[in-house]
Amino acid sequence: MFCFLQVFSVFFSSVLLSLAIPNEIFKTGCPVFALFALIPLYIAISRTESYRQAFFLSFLHGGLVHLFSSFWLKNFQGMALFTLGASLLGTAFIEGIMGWFLYFPFSKKNRNLPGIFTLIKVFWFPAVYVIYEWCKSTGFLGYPWGTLSMSAFSWPVMMQIADITGQYGVSFIFALFSSVTAQGIILIQERNKIINLKECVFSYLLASKTFFILLGLTLVYGVFQYTRPRFPVKQVNTVMVQQNMDTYRTNELDAIKISQLLTDEGIKEFSSKKQKTDLVVWSEGVLNRRWPDSHGYYLTHPEEKPLLKYIKEKKVPFIIGGALILNWEKHKYSNAALLFDKNGEYAGAYSKIHLVPFAEAIPFVDYEPVRNFIKKIAGFSYGWTSGTKNTVFEIPLSTPKNASINEIISLEKKPAEKNTVLVAAPICFDDAFGHVFRGLFSAGTELFMNITNDSWSATQSAEYQHLAVAAYRAIEFRTTLARCTNSGVTTVISPSGKEIVSLPLFEQSHLSVSVPVYERQVTVASQFGDWLPVTFIVLATLFLIFCKKNDEFYCQSRFSVL
Repeated sequence: MFCFLQVFSVFFSSVLLSLAIPNEIFKTGCPVFALFALIPLYIAISRTESYRQAFFLSFLHGGLVHLFSSFWLKNFQGMALFTLGASLLGTAFIEGIMGWFLYFPFSKKNRNLPGIFTLIKVFWFPAVYVIYEWCKSTGFLGYPWGTLSMSAFSWPVMMQIADITGQYGVSFIFALFSSVTAQGIILIQERNKIINLKECVFSYLLASKTFFILLGLTLVYGVFQYTRPRFPVKQVNTVMVQQNMDTYRTNELDAIKISQLLTDEGIKEFSSKKQKTDLVVWSEGVLNRRWPDSHGYYLTHPEEKPLLKYIKEKKVPFIIGGALILNWEKHKYSNAALLFDKNGEYAGAYSKIHLVPFAEAIPFVDYEPVRNFIKKIAGFSYGWTSGTKNTVFEIPLSTPKNASINEIISLEKKPAEKNTVLVAAPICFDDAFGHVFRGLFSAGTELFMNITNDSWSATQSAEYQHLAVAAYRAIEFRTTLARCTNSGVTTVISPSGKEIVSLPLFEQSHLSVSVPVYERQVTVASQFGDWLPVTFIVLATLFLIFCKKNDEFYCQSRFSVL
């Protein structure tokens, strides 16, 4: 009979996981909770009596974690029904489906297995959980929040394996700890009911030893990568502006004026050090009018200091978040990072590739009833169109290249190498997806310059969660990631995941920083992407096929195990 204790265990597991990732109590998360977060879920699933119950428990777990950790989605432009409600149901349903697979080795049919299958159970659970995290973080509906890997932000040594396994390797280690601990608890509690206890214990000890070997390798590699010296070959004198204004609700001209004042302060800061500014960055969505048709407007507005004349006066390239016209007749516009050269001329743009589902990308928006409905509740009708190009910006540098550890002696005469840096400007949600960064990295990116607007969330947990997700991109590609946001966290993250410098949340300020640029390094993650969860899917499929073919053997087995 379905037990209240199982429901409570799932509730307790969801609370632990929600407290493990950045939240309103622990701003950067509490990774200790992540180690134990899935123990109650494991025990609840192991004692479930049917696949139906396993679906319900997992559905409940996924929904609660999403609700507790991403509650701030309700603040997005009055679209809580879509941003929080739809994403909650989607996340819960995906974990519910995965609950069937989590339950497989614990089902009544498969409980009469040889003792050695205790080893398989211990590794099956974290592998399937990683598959779940990957499924909910992939594709059009992908939402890579609420994951175990986010909790490791306070333990950067643990995060270092991401350049090999991606963020899913970190989730696997945390989930495996919970699995090993939970199975140990079950063996102790049920030891008198197990027919072949000695074989089960042997299998469990083998699983435990394997876990500690993997953990040891993770920590050794993490310490090596986190502490190893890295020497930049270039630096980009950058002014990043945090105007602390919700561009969805405030006047655009006011946002421009404040951004100009903060920019002036940042450029003066470099000038006081007798240095030139190479780049100025304003956050996502500062400009509301669509480019390039709005060129004439920004020649005269704001009236005090027209934007394009202001840029020309500063003689510095600008990257500014705005809107780009892709096809006027079909109402296709993109959320874009607009590049202006030092003369104030529009040079081109990067269009955001991965849009937020139900907020930026609206299904069936080509149908008029859908547009009318969205217009009524949100104030807009078309949403954004996804970008398709891996666009990078080549920015001239005022400072010479640093000495490199590499040297090429050539007998051929070649022109002097230009002193520039290739900058990619992924926008907001883009920084949560490795596939977006792989495309930009393959285009030659030397520096990731993310622009973000999270001020609408009105919560510190939302800002730190986004930072925890984004930090993995710096490690996966061993490339500096700078984040210019309108409310936080505006920061520079090194290739080892260290915060070099940051601004306080929800304050009007600027960051004048010489952003270090390192030699490009090809990593396993940058080449093969999310290979770990895909590998788990293949192995799980092969195991299920094997079990089906050997079903008669299991039914006749004389051994009994939990």
